[in-house]
Amino acid sequence: MTSSPAVHTGPAHWQAVLPPGRRFVALPSRRRPVVVAEEDPSVLRYVRTCLLAAPPGSTLPGWVFGAARQALRLPVSWRLAPHLRAPTGATGRFDRLAAGHRLLVLRHSHDPDARILLLLFAPDGRWPRHAAKVSSDPAGAARVLREADRLRAIGGLSLGPVRATVPEVVAVLSDDGSPALVTTAVPGTPMLVGYHRRGHTSRPATVRADFSAAGAWLAAFQSGTTDGVAPLDLAPGVPERLRHRLGARPDGGQRVQDQLAALRQRLGRHQGPRTAVHGDFWPGNLLLDRGAVTGVVDWEWAEPAGSPVRDVARFVLTYSQYLAKHTPPGRQVRGHPGLLAGRPDAALGYALDGEGWYPRLVREFLHTGLRRVGMTPGCARDAVLAELAAVAAEATDRAFGEEQVRVFERLAGQVPS
Repeated sequence: MTSSPAVHTGPAHWQAVLPPGRRFVALPSRRRPVVVAEEDPSVLRYVRTCLLAAPPGSTLPGWVFGAARQALRLPVSWRLAPHLRAPTGATGRFDRLAAGHRLLVLRHSHDPDARILLLLFAPDGRWPRHAAKVSSDPAGAARVLREADRLRAIGGLSLGPVRATVPEVVAVLSDDGSPALVTTAVPGTPMLVGYHRRGHTSRPATVRADFSAAGAWLAAFQSGTTDGVAPLDLAPGVPERLRHRLGARPDGGQRVQDQLAALRQRLGRHQGPRTAVHGDFWPGNLLLDRGAVTGVVDWEWAEPAGSPVRDVARFVLTYSQYLAKHTPPGRQVRGHPGLLAGRPDAALGYALDGEGWYPRLVREFLHTGLRRVGMTPGCARDAVLAELAAVAAEATDRAFGEEQVRVFERLAGQVPS
């Protein structure tokens, strides 16, 4: 691999990422194109089966996305979509990397330091062969380099049967401080795609299958990477980052600071093993095939030795947060009696403290995960609150981070029945 020139991630620079002389389909977006796919049967099949689902808060009904999936089955429909093509004679930023591959360019996140993801497919390949993560923004560049370091550290562990589900670092390309992390690509469809398709989270069987797949992968991942014991605590760096975020409040967020201190004191009463930790174990980072986790991506928050409770709690937290996102405010969420859409803390509060099949499944998942590593289920709720604090601390979008702080403040102030 050779170094690559700087790549800018703004919408005006999409064509600079594309190899010249090749034709790409751009899927429309309200804000900016987020999917640019080479006009190739393998790539567009992947878009149709592994990417298309109604995002949270979408103003379009779910049937529109189903119709789009059906339309993408027909080559004639590809010509109806907007197309992009690099200017004649231009030099693509990734010519050498893309040589012999078909290309899919993604930018789903609207975070200030969002990065471009390039997936590279072999001709007629079902799954991508390599992935390249790129950013020219200083904060995004730091995250790219951090993920490379964390992946190397995780790759040095005895991962056993889950090794094939973890990307391997192929190269870090760099020019003028603009790094591109190239890894092997792991197969599978993001769990979040099925999650956002109509009716998925309203049915106990499909939700239980998701929890079962996540739990089975965690059990294998954690069992092979045990390294000592330590008291439970917040994730590294969370207190400092939250203190900085809370500093904008008139009182410096004193109530939240007190709640965090009390939470850390309660967590510290529990000892647990240290294992490898993914650190952002949520449905968007889990890839599935035939009901099993076949890949896990985005390792920038990973730790070679940390608390295994974190990944168990992060999955519950993030799976629960989107339950009400497809329901208009004030209405009951389909399949979840007692859960009304609208308040940011409603879904997580329902998951932790509510009644019904979903809260029971959540408690079962948490308690099973804790017992598996030799810990008491009594710290389950606090473990989820600790991950909520971590999400608030990690957020690069200010509004989202502040919303998570408010959810933490409300739930940490409640005494569960």
